Amino acid sequence: MTILNSLILSLFQSALLFATIQIINKMKYTAKDYITIFSIIILSTVFFINFGTKVMFFLLISSVIFMYFKKNIIGVVSALVSFFILYITNFLSIWLATTIYNVIDTNLIFNIIYLIIFAVIALVFAFITRFFLTKLLTSDLSLNKLYLSIVSIFLITALLLLYFYVPNKIMSFADIKFVVVMYAVFIITIAILIITISFSIIRQIQYKRNMQEIENYYKYTLQIENINNEMRKFRHDYVNILSTMSEFIRESDMDGLKKYFNEEILPMQDSMQMNTIKINGIENLKVREIKGLLTTKILQAQEKSIRISIEVPEPIERIDMPIINLSRVIGIVLDNAIEASEKIEDDPLIRIAFIKDNDDSVMFIVMNKCEPNMPRIHTLFQENFSTKGKNRGLGLSTLKELTDATSNVLLDTTIDNDYFIQKVEILNSDS
Repeated sequence: MTILNSLILSLFQSALLFATIQIINKMKYTAKDYITIFSIIILSTVFFINFGTKVMFFLLISSVIFMYFKKNIIGVVSALVSFFILYITNFLSIWLATTIYNVIDTNLIFNIIYLIIFAVIALVFAFITRFFLTKLLTSDLSLNKLYLSIVSIFLITALLLLYFYVPNKIMSFADIKFVVVMYAVFIITIAILIITISFSIIRQIQYKRNMQEIENYYKYTLQIENINNEMRKFRHDYVNILSTMSEFIRESDMDGLKKYFNEEILPMQDSMQMNTIKINGIENLKVREIKGLLTTKILQAQEKSIRISIEVPEPIERIDMPIINLSRVIGIVLDNAIEASEKIEDDPLIRIAFIKDNDDSVMFIVMNKCEPNMPRIHTLFQENFSTKGKNRGLGLSTLKELTDATSNVLLDTTIDNDYFIQKVEILNSDS
């Protein structure tokens, strides 16, 4: 059983940790990543020789920092979960290997069997975790940093408790069984706490989303009522309006009639069309939740006297992206377009389009006039950067996180001829 404190086990577990992280995140390591991982493993081995099991802290911190730069806070969670998996695997492997210890002739064979059991259990847990992490990335919780931070704190606390309170010396078979049972109870308790927190936050998000949808449809209904009232008033008054032109016609005053028509009649028409075109432009968009969101944003732009046009040339029945994430993407893009347009003094304009490419993808495009001295694109996507003041720079960084977290979504941001252009392409998974 000397394998439990051997250098080989340290190397093996360190390498398996990063393999587990890779499986959970469905990611591919680059050449630079492999160099970093190799350096961490070598350093952890050196530290193991000098400090023993305390090397766990170095390996934990290194893997967390590594994954933070790869996938932000979701990467931190995946690294902690991977570390947790290896801890679970270690105890289960010891338990299973000990059951066959008496029938093994040599330590070498026992060590090989132990390593095989360890690798198999770790990989099985990794693929199971990968399934649940995929579900998390498509849920409301995927970018909830409060939730992910709480989960990270729970995992770190659990790992520290295990390190300081679980004995790591060689014990009898009965003692190992007792520790494994206690370990299982502890893990189940942590899992129940995390699940309880998850459902609580999901309910809060669901409630806020329902309230937002109610507000969106309420504004939509009010807009329709306003348009109907204007049409009713116009139908009631159009005879009187036409009568005002009769005197110009009777006196053959065409110049006066033309002036009167341009100054008095046309503005009424433009006022009515400004309200109706914004609603009619989205009739081909059949995704109800998105239509309500678009209507709300259109009305916000209208209240700020911003010209806006929307084009949906073909009927769009579905968009292959979780509706919450899609709503957040569209909301962020349109909010930024409206806020940028408020700064434009010379005829602010926003153009929106949903373009369907057969059944392969749907392209969501937003163009808005922007100031000529806009910062560089990569600067805009930094988390704390904002052109609107301190603590406001979360929109575009969140947008990038949302699109990066969804494999079938592509984001393209450009600035061309004083237009800020955001293109979000959602590929259909069955195309």
